Amino acid sequence: MTKFKFDKKIKTGFYSASYFIKATKIVEKYKPNENVCMQFVHFNKLPVKVCGINESVLLLKSVLTKSELKKIKIYGAKDGDLVKSAIPVLLIIGPYQYFGKYENVIDGILARRSSVCNNCYQMLKLIKPNQLIYMADRTDDYLLQPYDGYSAYIGGAKHFVTQASVSLINDSKVTVTGTMPHALIQEFDGNLNQAINAYAKEYGMTKVIALVDYHNDIGNEIKIISTKFKNIFAIRIDTSSNMLDEGLKRLGINKQSAYGVSPELIKYARETLNRYGMNNTKIVVSSGINNEKIINFKKHKSPIDYYGVGSNLITRNVHFTADLVLKNYHHEAKTGRKLFIPLKKIEKYFRYI
Repeated sequence: MTKFKFDKKIKTGFYSASYFIKATKIVEKYKPNENVCMQFVHFNKLPVKVCGINESVLLLKSVLTKSELKKIKIYGAKDGDLVKSAIPVLLIIGPYQYFGKYENVIDGILARRSSVCNNCYQMLKLIKPNQLIYMADRTDDYLLQPYDGYSAYIGGAKHFVTQASVSLINDSKVTVTGTMPHALIQEFDGNLNQAINAYAKEYGMTKVIALVDYHNDIGNEIKIISTKFKNIFAIRIDTSSNMLDEGLKRLGINKQSAYGVSPELIKYARETLNRYGMNNTKIVVSSGINNEKIINFKKHKSPIDYYGVGSNLITRNVHFTADLVLKNYHHEAKTGRKLFIPLKKIEKYFRYI
């Protein structure tokens, strides 16, 4: 299993909801010999590619004593499994006082990891894995990068932009890549050719992915690049959604749908690249890319080679609920909840402990 790291304060209840801590103490005093089953499920309408199960199991192994671990059983799906609504992804069986206070912690792990994983999985139904560049590093707490990166990988992502994002992944096919930032062009007073030249000297021409929207005039930028650098690997288009490229304006294209990174702009960029002998130069798009935009690009057969995607891949849209559904292997649960699989099928689940 992946070597996840856990804050030692988890064991003290620092991250646990106070009512779980209180309930644990009461059960330990008044009902210490009962065996319960805690069930974790999601209620999304569509099946979800789940993640966070390995991490949740390892968390319990890190906070429970050997004696406590011997008295509980854990069954579940595996990271990367596609799980339908109301089907358990994790089942913990044993004395409540051992694991009860970690309910909200595990809920949170499963929700965050599965959201990222499933978002990548759904996007990769539309594009190939090698076309996706995971660029969510700037849209949330940096400490989450290793865990989000792992979740994205389980969802199918292969290309990332930070070392932290791949730190929990053991796969030689996974890469850390990146493009030229706007900041580099600014440092060279807006002169893209000078920025490319400096970048190429340090990292090689085959690694150059040049941003061409700095002046909001992609056609002119490509023309300037072509005078010296016809063989750069790719250009990246990151035009803001509230801006219309100057080249499109010159063509008389002024409709709202052409603003930002649009099919019209991609078509114009490809035609301009070809016109100036840069037929082999790839196109990378970014700036608010989501499934709907990709579907629209596909509809227009936009010649896009790579998609840089950020915040849309870490949107939290999968939520989990944990409920006690069995007591001493008999039904006992709040109204509307039950063990959502036949009791005899528990043993057919993958057993972790």
